[in-house]
Amino acid sequence: MYYVTWVMGQSTHFATLFISLGVVGMMIGSMLAKVLTDRWCKLKVFFWTNIALAIFSCAFYFFDPKATVMIVALYFLLNILHQIPSPLHWSLMADVDDYGEWKTGKRITGISFSGNLFFLKLGLAIAGAMVGFLLSWYGYDASAKAQSASAMNGIMLLFTVIPGVGYLITAGVVRLLKVDRELMKKSRTIWKNVALITAN
Repeated sequence: MYYVTWVMGQSTHFATLFISLGVVGMMIGSMLAKVLTDRWCKLKVFFWTNIALAIFSCAFYFFDPKATVMIVALYFLLNILHQIPSPLHWSLMADVDDYGEWKTGKRITGISFSGNLFFLKLGLAIAGAMVGFLLSWYGYDASAKAQSASAMNGIMLLFTVIPGVGYLITAGVVRLLKVDRELMKKSRTIWKNVALITAN
């Protein structure tokens, strides 16, 4: 909203359409997640999508905000990419849970999922607070008719580079996970064999 109204210089009605188009892009991204993971390992799709998002988001900083058609098109594409990892996050949580049971013999689904939800909500709370703090830091004035150069730069950073850094950190953390397609196939095969032996 800040980027559209202040940096792009558009109306709140345009901002509503802009955000709505982003939602449509996110819906397409969710559908693409299944298509991509049917062909490639979901862990790799998650990692490379976040790398692409990091590059794309940071590059957005250098695009001309007055080139409305280009910005709208790129924002639409950005939201498609942004949503691809979201359903994969929940699927990877289940894979980690399965892997944990395979290695330890204990299944802690409740702790795993509730822990993830807790930190997800904590992250949202921190991110919300950071937006307000950074806007204030850069000198944003909600009552002003025009924002200072510092405030405008802060808004651009919040919309582009700062999320890009977040995507890059996410990719780095995901890189530590080992639950790729081959490992999960191996663990499920072992579980099936154990089940057959137990049944007999």
